[in-house]
Amino acid sequence: MALVNKAWRESRFVPPGAEPGLTNGREFEENTQNQAVAEIARVRFPYPTPAEAQLKTYVNRPEHTIGVRGQGGELLFPDIVVMDTATTEAYMLAEIETTRSLRLPDVTDKWQAFASVGRLYLYVPYSEVERTRALLAGLRVQPAALRLWKFNLGQGNVEVLELPV
Repeated sequence: MALVNKAWRESRFVPPGAEPGLTNGREFEENTQNQAVAEIARVRFPYPTPAEAQLKTYVNRPEHTIGVRGQGGELLFPDIVVMDTATTEAYMLAEIETTRSLRLPDVTDKWQAFASVGRLYLYVPYSEVERTRALLAGLRVQPAALRLWKFNLGQGNVEVLELPV
């Protein structure tokens, strides 16, 4: 008679919340992206400011903090949302992509949904500029800006270069 350990990793036990399709990636794979999102939000979207006190920046990584409604009523979670607190409208959105996330089959659908809600600032890795331009060529809605990024882990900062769309 074999013992069945329901907590053992190789068993058939699936803990609640870890059903197939609910989890996406692993923390160590997304750590660089999470740090980059936090740093880009801090440096590039430092709201509220004294001049624009009604704007507030929200970060949806690693946990979702605020969603925006798409054209079809769906709830969207861009990496960075700058909200106008007076009107509760999305003022700006930013999506920080990685080499891995650019390979997902629905990445262009995601960009179009985000761009239809507000001004979308798209951040992609330096090495993926040609692939991104090819993906952007077929879109109906274009992002407000295309920016390249790389994260320097040793110094803990993000270098950003803005390109024309």
